Amino acid sequence: MRILCAENCPVSFAGISILLAVEGYTNVAMASNYAQVKGMMAANSFDLLITELRFEDAELLDVVGEVLQATPGIIILVYTLQENPTYLARASACKLYDFVLKKMSTSYLLRSITEVPSGVAPLESLLTMSTKFLTHPEHPSNPHTEHLTKRELQILSHLALGLSNREISSSLGISLETVKEHVQNVLRKLKANDRTEAAVWALRKGVPTLKLP
Repeated sequence: MRILCAENCPVSFAGISILLAVEGYTNVAMASNYAQVKGMMAANSFDLLITELRFEDAELLDVVGEVLQATPGIIILVYTLQENPTYLARASACKLYDFVLKKMSTSYLLRSITEVPSGVAPLESLLTMSTKFLTHPEHPSNPHTEHLTKRELQILSHLALGLSNREISSSLGISLETVKEHVQNVLRKLKANDRTEAAVWALRKGVPTLKLP
């Protein structure tokens, strides 16, 4: 595989480089910021991008569309310090390949990389968990949410995690206009003035949310 590793921490940068070399992955390029990522993608074709989420010049999830357009078909594996359910949910909505926390074992990281040609991350992938929660959330009986439809509860779960309408559309496979309509219905039923107020309402009323193990 042709691998591009984007990492802004020198220690992690060196560690990943050594790990990949030891495991026989020799066709590896390194970048330390998003500008370098763009430049290298313009000059080369890569199969896999192993990347942190945040750089000084960009956040990956804000520019993921540019990345996919620059190298169609590239697989994106997030390898990050950011233990944030919102980042996980957004990565899931963007249909990324895997989301690996740096506190997880290197054996898991390597197993995930090994499975890249199949296009299917390991069963215990955090993204698999996240996608299941977002698309088929389990909502126990709650008198506060009885007036919401099943789809509206899905939308509320996304709102509570801070996802945009476009990300909700991608996550649930429904049109942007349909998302906008559902969001407005949720806000009206909750008597919420905006998305933030709806998210706070969900937290206070015990609506289940995505949690990192």
